[in-house]
Amino acid sequence: GVGEPVPVIDSVEPYPANSMVKASGLSKVLIRGRDFGRSDEDRIVTLGDTRAMRTDWISQDALIAKVAPGVGRDLPVKVAVIGSSGTPRVGSAPYLFRYSAPYIFDISPVIVGRPVVGPAEITISAWGVGMWDTKPEAQINGVSCVRTRWVDNRTVVCVVGSNQRVALENPEVKVAGQRSSCHIMRPGICTVSLHHRSVNSPKALKVQIRAIEAHGGDATWLKERLKAMESSYGANSEVHPCKTWQDCRVKSFDGAVVSGVIMLTTGICFFISVFFVSKAVWMLYLWLEFQAMVHLGKTDPPDEDDEDAMDGFSLNLRLF
Repeated sequence: GVGEPVPVIDSVEPYPANSMVKASGLSKVLIRGRDFGRSDEDRIVTLGDTRAMRTDWISQDALIAKVAPGVGRDLPVKVAVIGSSGTPRVGSAPYLFRYSAPYIFDISPVIVGRPVVGPAEITISAWGVGMWDTKPEAQINGVSCVRTRWVDNRTVVCVVGSNQRVALENPEVKVAGQRSSCHIMRPGICTVSLHHRSVNSPKALKVQIRAIEAHGGDATWLKERLKAMESSYGANSEVHPCKTWQDCRVKSFDGAVVSGVIMLTTGICFFISVFFVSKAVWMLYLWLEFQAMVHLGKTDPPDEDDEDAMDGFSLNLRLF
């Protein structure tokens, strides 16, 4: 009625916490604020431009809404409370709601070690592309696709142009302003994160594990990899040379420099050894050849006091 307070929206969070807000819908969000009305009043919650499929009243300070299908981020939220007067009391807040960004889990074909030369079509499998043609924009290893074709909520096709060379690494799909994250399990595909950092850090692995488990996937392999990494780099023990990931990266660089010096020294020693062994083999060959000629009577034994008449082997041996 007249004079009743308008709803105030403070925050919108996935429910339960850290769960996905899927483009396919049916996910839930917790809306916090105040003046959401009484339990016997009707409410309409709008997330972005779409009405929530269902709204459950928890208290005058909290609502739980079931999200309809959609995509995007920084979307507005509206809560309309309809009392006995029939006139809605509407509160709104901008930029509070977002769907989970697309999550790439496969690419086809899989070619590691050499580029693909167009024309070609690359299929990118990703959750959260959208239930309708959301006009996705795909790129592979920083190269934009000539055309991106939406297939369904889990599939887009990247069209590579004629004579365009593309390494099949780091696929990305942008939908409604949101960039995807790459979580393909095959080695050599996802090599950098959204911020062009290595995806092989413990923090990045934890993000991948949470995302995979949120979709009901099996992250056992990544957990084992994280466990091994943390036991090697993160353990606070004297047996481990580094206590933190950053510290270990520094030590790894120092170790690489030392290893390089050792490899260079070893290479030089190997070269010197090969040189002297080759020289010794050649001297032995000359001596055997000369002895054979002496045995056959084709030459006379040299006078050891006459260096000019000595064979190369004997002379080299004396000089050596």
